[in-house]
Amino acid sequence: MKLALLALVVSSSVYAHDEEHPTPIPPVVTPMSSSCTDCWNGEDKKIHFAVSAVAGLAAVNQWPESKWKAFGVAMIPGFLKEVSDIKGSGFSGKDLAADALGAAFGVLGGGWMITNTKVTYETKF
Repeated sequence: MKLALLALVVSSSVYAHDEEHPTPIPPVVTPMSSSCTDCWNGEDKKIHFAVSAVAGLAAVNQWPESKWKAFGVAMIPGFLKEVSDIKGSGFSGKDLAADALGAAFGVLGGGWMITNTKVTYETKF
């Protein structure tokens, strides 16, 4: 439960990004050009991926028996963000794709868990 709360705090702080307060996530791909409003390599795609990956990791730890449920829960913050963007910048399927990739990365990466007694990987999905 603590991990789920951490994911919620991180997702709300990262989605509160604006130009005056840059996110702490380092750039991985070249920044979006000013002529492209919804590029695949835009800064917001990296944020969507990162937040969904953290949410996926938290969700798979909360529901280890159901990775599909964890994936669905990890998609909620990104989907809600896109719903809130409908009236503003517009709904973006590319943002949802970045959310799905991040959620899958977090859920599948969450299968690798280091506990106090062993390192394990669960392959069921």
